[in-house]
Amino acid sequence: MVNIKNKINYSFKIFDKIFLCFLFMQPILDVIAGVMIHYNYGFTLSSLIRFIFMFMCIIYLIFYIKNKKINIYLLSMLIYFIIYMVTILIYKGTPAISYEFKNLISTYYFVFILITLLQLYKSKKFKIKNLIILYVIYMLLVFIPNILDIGFKSYYESKEGCIGWFNSANVVGSILSILLPIVIIYIKKFKIWLIPLIIINLYVIFSIGTKVPVLAFILVIGINILYFIVKLIKEKKNKIVAFIMIPFVIIIAFSIIIFPKTTFYKNIVIHLNYLEKKDNGNITTWHIIDHFVFSQRLSFEEKTRKSYNNSHLLEKIFGIGYIENYSTDKLRLKTVEIDYFDIFYRHGVLGFIIFFLPIVYVLKDIIKNKNKIDKYKLNIILCIALIFILALFQGHILVTPSNSIYVALILSLEKNKKIKD
Repeated sequence: MVNIKNKINYSFKIFDKIFLCFLFMQPILDVIAGVMIHYNYGFTLSSLIRFIFMFMCIIYLIFYIKNKKINIYLLSMLIYFIIYMVTILIYKGTPAISYEFKNLISTYYFVFILITLLQLYKSKKFKIKNLIILYVIYMLLVFIPNILDIGFKSYYESKEGCIGWFNSANVVGSILSILLPIVIIYIKKFKIWLIPLIIINLYVIFSIGTKVPVLAFILVIGINILYFIVKLIKEKKNKIVAFIMIPFVIIIAFSIIIFPKTTFYKNIVIHLNYLEKKDNGNITTWHIIDHFVFSQRLSFEEKTRKSYNNSHLLEKIFGIGYIENYSTDKLRLKTVEIDYFDIFYRHGVLGFIIFFLPIVYVLKDIIKNKNKIDKYKLNIILCIALIFILALFQGHILVTPSNSIYVALILSLEKNKKIKD
């Protein structure tokens, strides 16, 4: 018994190494999930492994960290979970229990990981190179299957795009978008080996077919170029600015020629044609905003809001859950896919507060940091801004384990100032 306890204590002492191993498993777990879901396996191995790690995090926090405030917070979460499941039992019955519990854990997975990493990286350092390697792995796991024409389609019908062996274009697109500013931080000067990686990266973000990685790429690269030009002008290095502008103009011209041939552009045309046929050419401002900006998420929000408004007071406080219209004969999940609304409607006022308390705690300290804007600070701001923008316009950032682990890591590292170059 003593030997087992010693082994557990040793495991917690090297928990940063265990987490790093788990982190590098993420692309593989996402591929396993993609393959199993593609071939209609209901249970995925990746979900089990992530659940086991989450359980390890809870044990680590309670028995190794032993922080009174954290324990009170975890206890409040446990009480909320119990009341939430009782509410589900009262209003939806036993057939909904398993499905609702799975989604409850999936949503709050981010919170457990964030609190764990905030404690883990109070003293430990984290090499930024690890995130660069992961970015390249994700990129290649899309590129290789796509180029060999053995990858999965991004959409089941109508639209074009290919996502390698992953399950969701939104998930892999979000990961590439969030990690891009970190990649920019790591690159200190241009090297010849970067050229093939840049070409592969451009191919990947345009071949996925979704707008998020494309727009994120334009935003991050555009702001960094602008920052670099302004910096050079301030240093009165006008000749270098002129030299930089020549290839920059060439790249823009080349992009304009190539752009109409990309799946991203083709999907815009397909979507526009669909709207014209559906509404006899009457495309309103609402159509543009709902379909092109929010991908019909505003329409989904309106439907879910009606379910929430018609729910019992207990459900308004603790959440209506994930089965809409109280259907238990056929489980049907259609979230809004705007994380803020999904957390609020599905988990109520109390669940929303519990979820966002650690985020407010972290952001409060990050915002307080008024260091001079440099390349590092600029891209960290871009990274965090992208996280919360994508949570609004695309969703699946805070509430999906495969994405939220990167969000939790970036926020905790920046809060504790533990990113090591």
